[in-house]
Amino acid sequence: MRLTRRRNRREVRRDLLLWALLCLPAFLAPAVPPWWEPATGQASLLVAVAGVIALGIAVLVSREAPLAAMLLVLALGAWNVADGLATVQPWRLDGMTKLGPLNGLTLGIVVFSYLAGRRAADPRPAKLAFTAILGTGTAVALISSCGPSPDAATTEFWIPALSGVLLFGLLPWLIGRLVWQRAREQRLVVDQAQLRERNRIAQDMHDSLGHDLALIALRAAALEMAPDLAERHRQAAGELREAAAETTERLRRVIGVLREDDRAPLTPPEESVAEIVDRARESGLRVELRGQESLRDRTACRVVQESLTNATKHAPGSAVTVEVLRAAAGITVTVTNQAAQTPAGRPRGGGLGLIGLRERVRLVGGTFESGPSGGGFRVVARFPCEDGAT
Repeated sequence: MRLTRRRNRREVRRDLLLWALLCLPAFLAPAVPPWWEPATGQASLLVAVAGVIALGIAVLVSREAPLAAMLLVLALGAWNVADGLATVQPWRLDGMTKLGPLNGLTLGIVVFSYLAGRRAADPRPAKLAFTAILGTGTAVALISSCGPSPDAATTEFWIPALSGVLLFGLLPWLIGRLVWQRAREQRLVVDQAQLRERNRIAQDMHDSLGHDLALIALRAAALEMAPDLAERHRQAAGELREAAAETTERLRRVIGVLREDDRAPLTPPEESVAEIVDRARESGLRVELRGQESLRDRTACRVVQESLTNATKHAPGSAVTVEVLRAAAGITVTVTNQAAQTPAGRPRGGGLGLIGLRERVRLVGGTFESGPSGGGFRVVARFPCEDGAT
């Protein structure tokens, strides 16, 4: 078992406190002869130390492997030591078996059984473990008590042991599962509330941006129909009107994915890097494309699109070079503009676009670099090819 999860300081303090609390019954349990008695002190001290060590191991692995921690303490709770020096009767008080299945590890069994139910996402391994323990114990107890040669000692061991598993193992585990299920339901309620709020914001954004784009299209149409406008300007106004209408339709499709009453498309819009660059070039951006022009990869298109948007926003009028290379190791997208300085009167922005690009590239297993380069600004993204990219 490999422990890869790093604990923070709060978790370490909590685990140390839990270990200290669980160690007290292991030393003071009446099931074990007091370790300070001269006659049995040596054997009892060894048993107590073994319990402390086992509890420490259980605490150490309880976050990454809660089922293993529970089974470790369960096994130790049913451990017999009979070497002539001392006998530890599991699951019961020494000389007072009618009081029930108790010993120094009972508290640890309850705690780790609850944590196994609370922390484990998959309950099936624990169910199999309890079924195996209870089934085996029941079968042995029945054979020992009803067989041709009844064994009273074996029956006397398994009946308290099974009752201990039921009361202090299975019951706390079931309570932990109920708590886990309740917490999961609460998380789902929170997630649904957040999703509904995002849907509402998306709809508001669609209405606001759609209105603004409609006004842009209306003004462009008015310019297109102006009698005193030159033909080339009239043509540019017509292209602006068509672009605004197309953008409004694309916005409607994108926002529609977030709406609860719309059916989301199963595949993203098919668009190549060359189409993105051509659209930017038609808008007046001086851009040169090199490499795999016809590449259709969602991450590559997103990097090129956001980089061209940043170049238009922060360095208008500068020439931009887009280079897309595809190899066996993956795709490399490099976008460079010649002037990275922000003109006077234009806000530089918070860099959220680059942050979003970095996260997107990271999620697909790639690397992302951005920064000044030779008086300009360069963005370099390297990532593996997605399935179906052409």
